[in-house]
Amino acid sequence: MFNLSVKGHGECVRYIKTWGIPLILSGGGGYTLRNVPRCWLYETSVAIGQDIKNEMPMNKYRDYFCPDYKIHLPVSNIEN
Repeated sequence: MFNLSVKGHGECVRYIKTWGIPLILSGGGGYTLRNVPRCWLYETSVAIGQDIKNEMPMNKYRDYFCPDYKIHLPVSNIEN
């Protein structure tokens, strides 16, 4: 249980961007289905330098963000 928040993932992207080299983002594994769309949405927004709101607007993919329809969720400390 790595316990890295969505914002933590974004900070990793932000840090690597400071190197000034070409950047390709790719996924790995071990994520919860509930957090994958949140994480990729936020990481992509950081990568392209686009600020986004925490609340999901109405769109055809909104159900992936239920039940709270927010990008950033409360952080928990799950034990290994």
